[in-house]
Amino acid sequence: MSRGSAPARPALGRLVPAVLVLALAACTQPAAPAARVPGPLVLGTLIPRTGDLAHLGPAEEAGVQLAVKDINAAGGVLGQPVSVVDGDSGDGFSSVASQTVDRLLGRRVTAVVGATGSAVTLTVVDKVVGAGAVEVSPGDASTRLTGYPARGLYFRIVPPDTFEAAVLASTIIAAGHRTLAVLAVRDPSASGYATALEADFVRAGGRVLASIEYDGQAADLSGPAGQMAVAGASADVVIGMGETSAIVHDLVKANAGPDVVPLYVTDLAPWATLAQGLTPAQSAGITGIRPGAGTDPAFLARLRAQSPDVRDFGYAAQSYDATVLIALAAQMAGSVRGRDIAAALPGVTHGQTACSTFVLCLAQVKAGRTIAYVGQAGAVHLGAQGDPLDGSVGVYRFGADGVVSPVRIYRSGTFPAAAG
Repeated sequence: MSRGSAPARPALGRLVPAVLVLALAACTQPAAPAARVPGPLVLGTLIPRTGDLAHLGPAEEAGVQLAVKDINAAGGVLGQPVSVVDGDSGDGFSSVASQTVDRLLGRRVTAVVGATGSAVTLTVVDKVVGAGAVEVSPGDASTRLTGYPARGLYFRIVPPDTFEAAVLASTIIAAGHRTLAVLAVRDPSASGYATALEADFVRAGGRVLASIEYDGQAADLSGPAGQMAVAGASADVVIGMGETSAIVHDLVKANAGPDVVPLYVTDLAPWATLAQGLTPAQSAGITGIRPGAGTDPAFLARLRAQSPDVRDFGYAAQSYDATVLIALAAQMAGSVRGRDIAAALPGVTHGQTACSTFVLCLAQVKAGRTIAYVGQAGAVHLGAQGDPLDGSVGVYRFGADGVVSPVRIYRSGTFPAAAG
């Protein structure tokens, strides 16, 4: 979730040809520095363990852990095992992420997986890249970060919020809804998301009956929930984070729960915890959007075997892919220096030989071939300025049992590359 000022609109539909994508990335790819640091790779994480995004943490941690396990089982990076320094990113309302980055940099981390939540990243990205470390986010989507002046050291692998908003609007329209009420946390990113969603919905023939903001730190959210309840729309959208659960219960109390008015939520909210305490009918009325293509059942089985206590593996695939991409870029660069990894990152997504695991990609790199990593969350082609040039999002729905599952609707698209 999150978006700033409106950029050029992304295209829904077929992906651009690989040759064009490669050309777009190559035209701005920075020259690799001459200095090399052969290892070992010390990887830091900015994973939400506290705050309004804490429900994302277990899945992301599971993804990183499995990736490092696979990397080290294949011989590590540059012949040495990868080590991880774990860190809490908290949320955008706290200074936890900044304190964590200080600790990571003190441990000589040169690459960071995280954060998830653009508001969090915006509080620390300057500090991370200022120290020469490369940062790869598995979940940032705000267009406030599109082309961000991060010295070529910041990357994110999920589609921008403008694309998700377009998919969400078309999903609501396809379900037959023509009136909408939108409730968004008071944040520049969420506000921008709401603006894009409402514009897309109106463009498709719908009407927005209410557009409401709320304070994400408020102890009582019954007021804004009540405003949404009286709007009388045929569908509701909440653009929020962990506090979305409280809003849903307030809607239920106002006799406007998901069993009465279908509810749609954005990518940081559709988690198992959202359905806790709801009736089967209420749970079944919630639909959400998440980034990524369909996840391989075999990959999910491996995650479950490794982390049996985790109920929901959303963003696990993206966290796995971010970790593997960093490792492959370090291997390709022959260095664990942050700037060297960053210079090599776009290249490992644009090569001639597609590969989907670290061990297979490593064999291609050692054979002198260029590679295009196809991740567990789907293929992604990175531009030199750190933004994905294409990607996918999926539609998910809660069942009567409270389990959120994909409804086999995935939309792919291409996004304009930032100038630079």
